[in-house]
Amino acid sequence: MKKIATGLLMVAITLASFVYATQPATAANDWTNTACNDSSLDDDQKAALGCEKSQTAPSVVEGIINGIITVVGILAVIIIIVGGQRFIVSQGDPAKITAARGMIIYGVVGLIVVVLAFAIVNFILSGAFSK
Repeated sequence: MKKIATGLLMVAITLASFVYATQPATAANDWTNTACNDSSLDDDQKAALGCEKSQTAPSVVEGIINGIITVVGILAVIIIIVGGQRFIVSQGDPAKITAARGMIIYGVVGLIVVVLAFAIVNFILSGAFSK
């Protein structure tokens, strides 16, 4: 049990470091600030410059749903990894092999559901709230 907890802690630290490392730089130049305040540019042009988009209800809902889907996807991958680890250490015990195989199958099915949910949510939001 201690090995599993250590492994999950290492996965969490690794994922947290990737999230931190991929955060955009917050420093902006004067010309960027001027361009972001320019009323002649539309939202897409301002987004291309790195300006913050105004938060609309669809974008907030999309962010929340995508965040939940991301967490569930990470959990599905962790379940697959734990199931694989249990499969490896089962030492030929049929009950342990069946339980580990079930974990792996449920993890893969969960991952497929997450990917499909992500695609469906983004398809619906892009179609329902397009300009």
